[in-house]
Amino acid sequence: MSGRIQRVRARGGRSRVNKGALFIALLVQCVLLAVTLFVIVLDTPEAEPPQFEGKASVSVRKEDFREQERQERFMQRMKRVEPMQRLSVKSALSSELPPMPELPVDAFASGDQDMELMEDAGLMLEQSGLLGVSMQGKGASSAAAFFGVQDSGRRIVIVVNTSASVVRKAKNQGVSIEAIQEEVVSLIDGLDSGTLFGIVQFSQGTRRFAPYLAPAIGKNKEAARHWVREKMRGNPKAVDDTLLGHEGGFNLAVSMEPDLIFLVTDGVLNKRIRIDGAYKYPEIPYEILIASIEADLRKLGARTRIHAVGFELVDKDRRGLERLTRRFGGTVREF
Repeated sequence: MSGRIQRVRARGGRSRVNKGALFIALLVQCVLLAVTLFVIVLDTPEAEPPQFEGKASVSVRKEDFREQERQERFMQRMKRVEPMQRLSVKSALSSELPPMPELPVDAFASGDQDMELMEDAGLMLEQSGLLGVSMQGKGASSAAAFFGVQDSGRRIVIVVNTSASVVRKAKNQGVSIEAIQEEVVSLIDGLDSGTLFGIVQFSQGTRRFAPYLAPAIGKNKEAARHWVREKMRGNPKAVDDTLLGHEGGFNLAVSMEPDLIFLVTDGVLNKRIRIDGAYKYPEIPYEILIASIEADLRKLGARTRIHAVGFELVDKDRRGLERLTRRFGGTVREF
């Protein structure tokens, strides 16, 4: 009986020993698991983001492939096109013509007489007024020199006072009326054919070479030379009592719309008036002449430069001429 009890106690003690070992083993495994989790999960460094590397490549659009395909198809079709054969048609009529008759070549040659006829036609148009209207605003610029005053213009008018006082004062300075005439002729002869020119003569009355500016072609120059040497002297007849003296001369000159005017004068502005059946010649101030010229230019919308050549100028006339030329961008040459 006692032996059985001892065996039972012995088994019960071994059972207690086995449970303790199992508990210790489980505890060790839990510790190891916790350490493993700490090492793997908590202590693992953050992984760097992946980096992708590669060589640059050319991007090609679908349209490029389509264009290339269209070109290839076109070239393939062109290879299949057969060359066209040339067509030849025989003329139904003979191409041979009878020989041309010999023409008198000399009959078509233009000589000096033909050129003169052409210039005569131009002069007739100018004098009729047709050429003056057609060449309005035209003209080629030419250099011009008059008694040492130099300028250039496309439309040039020479205004000469041929009164007895001017002729006398000019002669006192060694300049005859013939010398004045030759100075006018020399200016006109030096103009290019495309330049337009006019000549106005005045004393109390006025007259001019032509009613319109004339182109400086040979025939017009020749006609101007004859007119100046034969007619530009004395006192022109006064036909309009409202436009006399310098006012009348400038009125005719400005009406031709020049861009350059040369004036020959003694600077005395006198205007003829009739009182009690007799003529008197009182002087007018330069302000009236300047205002008259400005009014005419405004009506035409023209601009012009005025140079003056004066003979034996007294102080008041010199100052007046200087005001006139300065107002219109010119100069005074005094003898």
